[in-house]
Amino acid sequence: MQHHYLYEYRTHLHLAELGIDAAALNEHLQQLWDNRPRTPSFWRAPDDDSSTAQRFLRFHGEDGTVSARNYVGQIYFEDHMLHLLPKVFYPGEDLPDATPEDDPRLQAMHAHLFWWLSYAHKLRFPRSLATFSALPTNLLEVLILLFAQYTHELLSRTHYQHYQEVSENLGTLRGHLNFGTYATYYATGQGHRLPCTFDSFQPDNRFNRILKYVTYQLLNHTKQTHTQQLLQEIHFQLDEVADQPATLTDCDQVQLSPLFDDFRVVLDYCRLFLADSGPLAAHTEEVRVFAILLPTEVIFEEFIEGFVRTHLDNQFHVRAQARDCYLATATPTGAKTQRYFQLRHDLLLERKSEQKTKGKPLVIDSKYKILPVNAAGTIIPGSVAQADMYQLVSYALRRGTPHTHLFYPDSLRHSAHDAPANRLDYLVKDKLSGADASISVSAHRLPVTSVDAFDTTSGISEAIFAQESTLADRLRAVLSLSS
Repeated sequence: MQHHYLYEYRTHLHLAELGIDAAALNEHLQQLWDNRPRTPSFWRAPDDDSSTAQRFLRFHGEDGTVSARNYVGQIYFEDHMLHLLPKVFYPGEDLPDATPEDDPRLQAMHAHLFWWLSYAHKLRFPRSLATFSALPTNLLEVLILLFAQYTHELLSRTHYQHYQEVSENLGTLRGHLNFGTYATYYATGQGHRLPCTFDSFQPDNRFNRILKYVTYQLLNHTKQTHTQQLLQEIHFQLDEVADQPATLTDCDQVQLSPLFDDFRVVLDYCRLFLADSGPLAAHTEEVRVFAILLPTEVIFEEFIEGFVRTHLDNQFHVRAQARDCYLATATPTGAKTQRYFQLRHDLLLERKSEQKTKGKPLVIDSKYKILPVNAAGTIIPGSVAQADMYQLVSYALRRGTPHTHLFYPDSLRHSAHDAPANRLDYLVKDKLSGADASISVSAHRLPVTSVDAFDTTSGISEAIFAQESTLADRLRAVLSLSS
């Protein structure tokens, strides 16, 4: 298999030189796009529906090259594996196709992705892995590990059981009697046998059959010893469950009760692996294709949300994706007044100490964009997009808060270790509220990448844990200044 590496919006591949048919690849990606989930989920970017053409890769017809858009992951097409990597790790040069799987740069990148995904609330990932150094170097392996760890931990606490209709011959009546069968028994001198049909709380149900099938199939895909051990233990715990092939349609037929809400995450993972684009979808040996692709802006937004919830929980009440506010109202002729332009805040923070005094909330919007810096390492003032400024000002006016924040990631080439240099405060005069009133919009490059993790002379785990402390301290300092 040939491996190729593409950074989001940064690098290009010459398909013809690699022997890849551009039209066939584009057709495959279009099929994946058309069959993507239609309901909002972690695996789908919120603005996906704005385009009918696939948005995984960009094809450049003028020079026959292809580049990555805003998705990270893997595309396995025929005998080629395309690795889509986050733009924040672009070092200024391409990774060679001959990069070994144990390349420390790939380990460091996927350790970062593992760190970010571990705070994703929608994944409900258990932060039980003690080290980031032993992580696999491709995203599929990382996702299988996430699935295995979460499922293994969940099954150690409880098992999913569901009422199933069962027909058995019993000595006492249970449920309802099958009179036709009983009449036959009675006529042949077997009146003591009662053919009953009843609902029984059984571990052998559709959900567990899906889980057992996915677990067994993933054992054939992973090469990681730790992941294999977890999957084998999960498979052993499902020994009473019948072996049965599963499809994405089977997942759609599972109805989980609120009592088993934690199992919804497991079902979502099974959907991912069994989807038309997933590694367990049925493909012929002649056409071996699958893709694991995650929208990077969703990863970043989920990471920031989960990080703030975890590390600032004692200071703030956190609401994510708050949509209880509209920007304007209008009264069409002869109609009732209607609300328009619903606002959606990535994060809405209210100080716990000020709940009784109705303190002003803080509005935060996460932007997965690279803010350019000058030679001194400070944010270039004009680099914040005008649309982002308009967005935050409208949030501040409608929420009645003078403080809003824009959070951006730093990058491997320009880390955000210096807090003052990576903060830029804009003041917007609010003449409606008074001569001295103003709205503050603060842009921050946050330290979410660790240069030390890419240094082969130091441990990846230690570097990631140190970066976590740095980011937590930075957020506390940033938000404590807002009042």
